[in-house]
Amino acid sequence: MKHDDDAHKYYYPVEGRTEGAIGDAIALIAIILVPAGIYAAWNTVASWISALFS
Repeated sequence: MKHDDDAHKYYYPVEGRTEGAIGDAIALIAIILVPAGIYAAWNTVASWISALFS
């Protein structure tokens, strides 16, 4: 029983931290990519508008 308790105590927090890290990595990537995508889209739209009116 002690072995199971140890396995539970050490295994699950590591698994939880791993999933948390993956979630954090996805969030970090999204935080970086979303503004970059908005910036790129705005530049594209701005260049189209300037091309139309020039």
